[in-house]
Amino acid sequence: MKRNVLVLTAALTAVFVAGCGKSSAPSPGSDSGVSTPVARTGPVSMNKDDYPVFPDADAGADPSVPAERGGKGFTGKGWETNTTFDLIGDPHAVKGGMLRNYMQDFPGTLRMNGPESNTFFNYDVTVLAYETLLGVHPSTLEYIPGLATHWQISPDKMTYRFRINPNARFSDGTPVTSDDVVATYDLLVDNTLQDPSSSLTFGKLNRPVAESKYIVSVKAKELNWRNFLYFSGTPIFPAHVLKTLNGEKYLKDYNYKLLPGSGPYVIREEDIEKGKAITARRRKDYWAENARANVGQNNFDALKYVVVRDENLAFEMFKKGDLDMFGQTTPMRARQWVEELNFDGVQRGLIQKRAVSNDNPQGIRGYALNTRSTPFDDIRVRKAMALLLNRQEIIQKIMFNLFVPLNSYFAASPYENPNNPKNLYDPQAALKLLAQAGWNSRDSQGRLVKNGVPLEIEVLYYNKNDEPQLTVYQEDLRKIGINLNLRLVTFETQFQYISERKYQMALLAWSGLLFPNPETSFKGSLADVNNNNNITGFKNARVDQLDEAYDKMFDVKQRIKAIQEIDGIVANDYQYILEWYDPAIRVAYWNRFGTPPGYFLRTGDVYTATPMWWLDPDKDAALQKALRDPAVKLDVGPTEDHYWDEYGKTHPFTQ
Repeated sequence: MKRNVLVLTAALTAVFVAGCGKSSAPSPGSDSGVSTPVARTGPVSMNKDDYPVFPDADAGADPSVPAERGGKGFTGKGWETNTTFDLIGDPHAVKGGMLRNYMQDFPGTLRMNGPESNTFFNYDVTVLAYETLLGVHPSTLEYIPGLATHWQISPDKMTYRFRINPNARFSDGTPVTSDDVVATYDLLVDNTLQDPSSSLTFGKLNRPVAESKYIVSVKAKELNWRNFLYFSGTPIFPAHVLKTLNGEKYLKDYNYKLLPGSGPYVIREEDIEKGKAITARRRKDYWAENARANVGQNNFDALKYVVVRDENLAFEMFKKGDLDMFGQTTPMRARQWVEELNFDGVQRGLIQKRAVSNDNPQGIRGYALNTRSTPFDDIRVRKAMALLLNRQEIIQKIMFNLFVPLNSYFAASPYENPNNPKNLYDPQAALKLLAQAGWNSRDSQGRLVKNGVPLEIEVLYYNKNDEPQLTVYQEDLRKIGINLNLRLVTFETQFQYISERKYQMALLAWSGLLFPNPETSFKGSLADVNNNNNITGFKNARVDQLDEAYDKMFDVKQRIKAIQEIDGIVANDYQYILEWYDPAIRVAYWNRFGTPPGYFLRTGDVYTATPMWWLDPDKDAALQKALRDPAVKLDVGPTEDHYWDEYGKTHPFTQ
């Protein structure tokens, strides 16, 4: 899953037998509208100043709007902007081709908001159809222009103004204007949208004001450093469509079709094969194609995601050439990484294997506990269950020591509280806690009972490849008298159950945030409301106080201190049984792609390959030759990549 996300990939018409075998050339993917990339013949400049931040400035401006109102000739005097930022993509990239990937379940919706919208597909694929007023540079975390060229923040930090780029266009050709920003806000705070997190976040702002066609302002109701971050980072939808909708109608009509967006990709209704596949297509008329922020990005003509519910099958499809990438994120894949990604195709360099270290924020992986009902309304039971998960053994025996224990909700970041409990495996301590909670007798089957009722728990999980570690946990619980019933469901079903709070225990993962937002996961007012990230029902007065204070902390050091305290409180309350995380991003891919230094964004996960990589014609030709001639070997390359580690030594984050 995503943001929890809840977490949140995918080569050769080839058959490999016992580590070596015969293979036939894989196809890069053929599809109508997909062009063949052409290799560059001339030199490529790496000088950022050779790429304009605002190409053809104001060429699309409405002549009736004067310069002082944001129209043609707008000087930006008295406004902020950023024209000094570095390139994000690699200018060596070329356009064309298709990237073939997979998803384990078909998404419950393609909406960006409302119930079931909080999935990897929405945040990493659908989001490519939309743009925000400003962006955050992934290497420096500084604001950069997006739909807006300039911005202002009032001295009291309560009012924000944005000047929209007059060249900006939605995919249907409609200009982006201030009215679109206002209409988007109206949708996000509409109670019929059934999105309490959005209502909470944007309810802290007054309704925006369209001062002119290109200038929009918004005033905050209360001081909050995240108001500007979230408002400037909200995907903008078109007013000419939203004026016909409220939240309820949007939920009904736009489940599997998209509102027009201004981003580089579109997902057409005819490219949505329900239950089977989704294809996103690159816009050939993208208004910001030549802007510096987009140089070397958004390179594939098509991004195709097919549904493969069995990850073992997906891995076989990858080896055969039906998928182009395979991202390593789960414990089962640790075994694949060590034992299975060493066959002939890997040894000859046809498939590349990378473990990339970067500053991608770690999220949460573990067992969410529904604390609203028995037995997890008792902290002693929750803590006991944590002490009965033998993480050290599982990491060693099942995960080949690739992963490390997770003890924080903000792991591997300055926000992690170093004093959080480490929860080493301790059955005796767990039994004492359970006895204190009333589970101090046994039935004829040896099960722990309380008031004649055995301690029996159901855990939801959606990934069959988690079963090896689940069965270890199940057996350890059985030894002390607890029945753990494993219930395999689809990702979509699990998402629905946890959103509606209809579960006891669920194994899941949430991806991390660059800028922590604790209230959406831990605010008490969300604990008993469906369709938000506080799925465990956590309530704590001190955390609510810290949430409120955190909003007004403009000093990063203060925010770190506050999040560390929140982290400690939540960790000691055992809302989740935390598992582990991989300190590297692991991916295998066919050796036909061009990749930027560091492979992924400094702060990104494996899915940032989607906009950053490209189909390299020379590499693809070499791959085809190697597939025809078993004697040909390609460069294998180093398995580990530490580009971003070295970069960080001289370019530390300042916020």
